[in-house]
Amino acid sequence: MTVRLPSRGSEMLAVACAVAVGAALVAFCLVMAESGLRSAVPAERFAGVDILIGGDQTVRQDEDFDLVLPDPVGVPVDLAPAVAEIPGVRAVAIDVGFPAAVADGRGGVVPVESVRRNGHGWDAFLGTVGLIGAPPIGPDDVVLAVDAADAVGVSPGDPVQVLLRGEVRDMRVSGVADLRGGGVFVSDALARDLGGRPDGVVDLLSVVLHDDADIGSVTDRVEALVDGRGLVVAAGDDIGRVERPAAAAGAGMLLAFALSAGGVVVTLVGFITAGAVSVGVAGRSRELALLRAVGATPAQIRSMTARQITGVALGSTIVGIAAGMLGAAAATGPLVDLGLLARGQSLSWSPVPALATGLLMLGVVQVAARTGSFRLSRMSPADAMVETEAEPRSANSVRTPVGSIVLALAAGSAIVPLVTRSEAAVMGAASGTLLAVIGVALIAPAVVGRLGGWLAARSGPASRWLAVRNSGSYAVRTGGTVSVLALAVGLLTTQVYVGSTVSAAVDQEVREGTVADVLVSAPAAGGVSSATVAAIADDPSVVAAVPMVGSTVMRPVDEHGVALVETYPMSVVGSGIDGVLDLGVVDGDLSRLDNNSVAIDSATARSSGIDVGHTVSLILPDGTAVEPTVVAIYARGFGFGKIVASFELLSQGASGPYDSVLISGRTPGVAADLDDLISVAPGLRIDDATAALVGPVSQDPARVLNLGISVVLMGYILLAVANRLVATTLRRRREWQLLRAVGATPRQLRTMARTETVLVCVGAIAVGLVISLGPMSVLAFGFVGKPWPQGPWWPVAGTVFVVCVVAYAATMLPVRRLLHGASIPQPPG
Repeated sequence: MTVRLPSRGSEMLAVACAVAVGAALVAFCLVMAESGLRSAVPAERFAGVDILIGGDQTVRQDEDFDLVLPDPVGVPVDLAPAVAEIPGVRAVAIDVGFPAAVADGRGGVVPVESVRRNGHGWDAFLGTVGLIGAPPIGPDDVVLAVDAADAVGVSPGDPVQVLLRGEVRDMRVSGVADLRGGGVFVSDALARDLGGRPDGVVDLLSVVLHDDADIGSVTDRVEALVDGRGLVVAAGDDIGRVERPAAAAGAGMLLAFALSAGGVVVTLVGFITAGAVSVGVAGRSRELALLRAVGATPAQIRSMTARQITGVALGSTIVGIAAGMLGAAAATGPLVDLGLLARGQSLSWSPVPALATGLLMLGVVQVAARTGSFRLSRMSPADAMVETEAEPRSANSVRTPVGSIVLALAAGSAIVPLVTRSEAAVMGAASGTLLAVIGVALIAPAVVGRLGGWLAARSGPASRWLAVRNSGSYAVRTGGTVSVLALAVGLLTTQVYVGSTVSAAVDQEVREGTVADVLVSAPAAGGVSSATVAAIADDPSVVAAVPMVGSTVMRPVDEHGVALVETYPMSVVGSGIDGVLDLGVVDGDLSRLDNNSVAIDSATARSSGIDVGHTVSLILPDGTAVEPTVVAIYARGFGFGKIVASFELLSQGASGPYDSVLISGRTPGVAADLDDLISVAPGLRIDDATAALVGPVSQDPARVLNLGISVVLMGYILLAVANRLVATTLRRRREWQLLRAVGATPRQLRTMARTETVLVCVGAIAVGLVISLGPMSVLAFGFVGKPWPQGPWWPVAGTVFVVCVVAYAATMLPVRRLLHGASIPQPPG
């Protein structure tokens, strides 16, 4: 016997919406994950070469993603002759990068994407790039990329002013290259001098082959030659990843984001979709019970439910997949802006994300449909009919004690910032909110039941008394709605205030620790040259002029036998740091920084058991492994980085250019005294030191993405709540019939429903704000000494408003339908 039931539009619409939005989110994350794995980083300068040899930029760790070094690792130059002897190789050349920019003739410079690696030697192209004019030969010759030449209006033979390592040079344009990106190219001899590399080391080796050479065979020979030397050999589509390691790092970040966000999304999609399906099944429980009474078997009931809901989910899944793909395509531009996709890189497209999304969503729907109807299908017909007459009023007795334990754990996690000012404290505060949501969901029915009984005794008119009694009597229903709405409020509020509170802590430490009066920088010109620093230091109005560069350093750690690598922000400084910064030294002496020492912030030192005099294993930005001695421990690590080192520790960079120069003057007017010196060099600027160090802060891709995904998930949660409220309200048709039959007016029923909605919203908002603002207040008190979350209040107000609007609309619109429908009988008389 084939069992069928007619579809109900409202129930099926709830399932369709949940499945469609869930499929869109899953498809979006899978496209991002596939792109992080497979999308090729397009080559730019070396699009015409056959093979590129570079240093291995990855730092491997167990059970986690490999990290990418920020600076080029380097290739031994003596490898070039050996590669040139391989049969099939026509020529080999070196490549060395250095900071370079072109003056625009108006006191500024032509903007480029990465000025720090904008200069190169011309010979590395090996004739694979079109050139109008002649290659650079002498020290005053320069070739400009076509867009840079167009920007300043020069052609071969014209004079041009160029900044090389921050120093201004008058040069002659010998040629214009058919390249984009504003590149500056000089002779190989000059490029080696400007590269700042140790003798015998270059950034890359480029290789071109004879026309009849087998590229696969030659690549294998080159790989065998460099085996075990920490180098990588790239050909074809892999050349871009070696040429542009920062772009490859962005792809890794994209993969990590997609997998981490995807795990949350898949879990949430599973629960919300299963919830929508279970609501649909519950709405049809009476019909299912009747089918059992007339002889339908449990297997037939489950199969019928699964078939019907899967039919609806199939079309919704297709729509959702299409929407997810379109959303991914639209996100390409923002992903490039965030640095997660390289310029010119596109997303990877294949049928795999669509197929995986379809299988996942249909599998979730099948499991949810069969699980949701399992209990009812196995009941006897009589028990099934009794079950359908009343929804559960109380929860399992185990929920409340378990929820209380979870809330206690959440409170313990939230107070970690009072113990330590570290990233672990930030994670503790954030995870405290999530734990609290779980605890609230568990204890909500018990709390709602008791609170409903207390409020009912103090209620006024009959409609309000009924609303309070309904909310308390059906505590499972009310508590579930309150906890899910509280999740929506708490999720977004926590995400907003975690980032803003940490930013406030950084700003506070920078303000307290900045002694310098002014800061000189040249971000568009590639940095401040060492000659400019010397000139500033010689000015009679200057007491101290200390160059500084921001970078990152890695530290290998062993976590219970698992090799991991922690990444720390690092400030590299010149001598005399005490004259321009107060790092809050708690032990040791910063003046002892040299080529074999570092200073470390107190939170990191405390968590790692490091004291002054200990050695610490570090991996420098170019991959060099060192074990410097700790000579100082300081308190202001959020403001100035977890590690402070001298330029002498780095193998390159000591000769400049520098990110900035911190200057303390003899008088408050030192900025005016330096105006004449600063104005002669294009791209240089002078700012108040505190204001320049505090902000503006560049956007953190991880923070932007986390906030974005939180907003999307909040919307999805609210969609699920709206579906549930609509379905629950429509299921109360018999209750409303009874109330109308005993004399309740439509106005009283609307007031009752409105009061129930207000109670739910007030409870959800109160709970959501307590479980989010509480940990965020503790975080703010521990980090900045202020017992309230740091950041704007409008996100909280906006979240509360949206939650209230959704809850009100999802309840009152079905109420209006019921009151105006024929299903509600008029009272007698």
